[in-house]
Amino acid sequence: MKLFLRLVSALIQGVEPSTDEKTRNKIFYVVMSLVVVGGIMLPMAFFVGVILYSFTTALAPLGTSTHGVELFLHLISAFSFVFGLNVIFSVFYFAGDIENLLPLPLRPWQIIGAKFTAALISESVMEFIVIIAALAGYIIGSGVPFYAWAVALVGMLTMPILPLVYCGILCLLVMYFFRFIRSKDTVNKITGLFTFLVIGALVFYIGQSGFDTEKLIQTMSHADSDVLGVLNWVFPQVPLLVDSMSLSGLWKLPVYLLVNAAAVGVFMLLAQGTYLPGVVGVSQGSSRRGNGDKVFAKLRQRSPAASYLGKEFRILLRTPAYFTNCLMINLIWPLFLYLIYVLQGQTNFLDSFLYGIRSGHEETVLTLVLGISAVSVLVTAVNCIASSALTREGKHFAFVKYIPLSYTAQLNVKALVSILISGSGMLLYVLAACLWLNTGVKFTVFCCLVSLLSVAFASYLGVFIDSINPKLLWDDELNALRGNYYVFFNMALAILIEAVICGGSYLLFRYTEWGALMIIILLFVLLMAMTAGAYLLCTCRGTRNMDEFTV
Repeated sequence: MKLFLRLVSALIQGVEPSTDEKTRNKIFYVVMSLVVVGGIMLPMAFFVGVILYSFTTALAPLGTSTHGVELFLHLISAFSFVFGLNVIFSVFYFAGDIENLLPLPLRPWQIIGAKFTAALISESVMEFIVIIAALAGYIIGSGVPFYAWAVALVGMLTMPILPLVYCGILCLLVMYFFRFIRSKDTVNKITGLFTFLVIGALVFYIGQSGFDTEKLIQTMSHADSDVLGVLNWVFPQVPLLVDSMSLSGLWKLPVYLLVNAAAVGVFMLLAQGTYLPGVVGVSQGSSRRGNGDKVFAKLRQRSPAASYLGKEFRILLRTPAYFTNCLMINLIWPLFLYLIYVLQGQTNFLDSFLYGIRSGHEETVLTLVLGISAVSVLVTAVNCIASSALTREGKHFAFVKYIPLSYTAQLNVKALVSILISGSGMLLYVLAACLWLNTGVKFTVFCCLVSLLSVAFASYLGVFIDSINPKLLWDDELNALRGNYYVFFNMALAILIEAVICGGSYLLFRYTEWGALMIIILLFVLLMAMTAGAYLLCTCRGTRNMDEFTV
């Protein structure tokens, strides 16, 4: 056990930022950690808790108060499985520590067990918060006994186990039986495509079936719901945990723990027999491939800045891990907007919003402009193209110090890549929305400018934050994003700044004599000033950070 814990600790430390990386900018690290907690974790936990409290109190008179939290935990488990596939494949078969672990006197199940535990701890932090928030909302709404909090704590730590076990079993079987899958790039492409298809199919199914909020509540109100019946069969740990929070169902808690232990046991037995044959012959793949002579000839024929821009685009497009996590989000998020539209039910709040836009209602127009700015910043921060710009250099960071291109130009190119990718996607959606709403040419152009300014601000801010302390010690492209806390720092800071701006603008409209037009103009001027400030911060202080940083 002592050896196992040491191995788990070593694997976690391989993903997390090193002590030197944390102490290099200790004050900034502490401050931004507080921003992440206050800007992302606590608001998200509060939002989830309120939703589950509302569902629980609404279903309590019907005698099905547990159905809301059960459905939510099922969805969390399903998403944990879908998004965990790529991580488990990478950790089990394509991590750089494989060649160091295999020669050691360790059994396959010990290696897989340590890797699985490390992945569970590293990847489930946000999931832990969401689970405990959901269970807290249910406990408060249902009024179950006080010991339910202890059960909730156990559930928070163990609920993600079964979905990741499913991921692990699937990975072991695929790598054992399908010997032609031996490349990291191939696996990343397959899992990325699978994730996109699953999300798209789910949204399409909900849209075609007319499944709105009222139907959802009606479905959960039936004690013999077919939807929950199927999900309870796939993820049996969910109803066991929820039922164990009541006095009559407390005996189910040991059964819940036994189900998780049995699943892990089967997983370890399977790993003992299939892991070594599956890992033999695995190729790390090459994300930066091509004909060297042709590439070099192209580099000589173009300016250094254009060549550097092409290099950045090729890395993002040719590396499946970056393509999936940095580019695909620009295609996925409109699906969630469509899902919100479908689930609005009979409230028709979007219909009233659309009517307000078309009739020129001041508050609705202001809300649209603020929403465009907020979504533009959020999408740019979430896709982490900018906030991982220098981190993606990895062990080749010395390259940026010797090429015939100034630090300022390099940072501008890295920000430009984010602006072009995030901005082009946003412009496409903004133009489509404005044409649909028939907002007129002038207002459409203005909305596009607001979106571009917001994207540019978030891009330069992300590049600057990454320049403070880029994570260069990684052996897998996915680890460059997973273990880079500065990606989350940039996300939290961008969300916090945009929340202050949008919230302040709306409050000015509500509680002052200023009209919507004046506030929109003020917002536009403020965005220009913020973009200019982020640009100066990135090109001045960012270049100094690059000059001072040593590999």
